[in-house]
Amino acid sequence: MIRKDALAILRVSDSATREDLDRAYQRLVRRYPPEFNPEKFRQIDEAYKFLTSLPYLLERLLSPQKLKVAVNKEEFRFPRSRPTATPEQIRAALRKQLLQAYIWGGVPDSESQGH
Repeated sequence: MIRKDALAILRVSDSATREDLDRAYQRLVRRYPPEFNPEKFRQIDEAYKFLTSLPYLLERLLSPQKLKVAVNKEEFRFPRSRPTATPEQIRAALRKQLLQAYIWGGVPDSESQGH
């Protein structure tokens, strides 16, 4: 799947935010429930997962000129306090934050930051 196709399936613009994607996904899932429209639901779900996947978000962050899309740098902000943990603990905490953000679609909780 490519970005253009995913945006067309969700019926959102190039400048759609994460909230826009969430709203579009919910609207389309209500309109095409999987029980009655399994193929359409699969397309919608695949497009949403593609546009909200961690690799795609990282690609947007690393190459905004290539995609010609404004990147919200707040989505990728990490705390600037000096770490008191070992590098292994920091990597584990970052992995946990990224996984939580990927699974739940929100901002990682502040409790796990800085550990």
